[in-house]
Amino acid sequence: MIFTTSRYASAKLRQEAIVMAGKAKDGVLVPRGKKTIADLIELARKIGQNKIMVLKEGKNTGCSEIEISASGRWRWI
Repeated sequence: MIFTTSRYASAKLRQEAIVMAGKAKDGVLVPRGKKTIADLIELARKIGQNKIMVLKEGKNTGCSEIEISASGRWRWI
């Protein structure tokens, strides 16, 4: 699973993403930077991952998960 943050994340949220990626089996941290969701999905497919966890903060603090099918289709879950 790829772990990333929302754009413009605080240092605290970035640190939380590092910890979560480290604890997860096959967890990979990808710094968000200017990457779009489409960029993250393309990267996930290239490295053989089928899920992306996006950690976010602010008004909608929490996390959202994206599931990627073998055919390349994806959906928020």
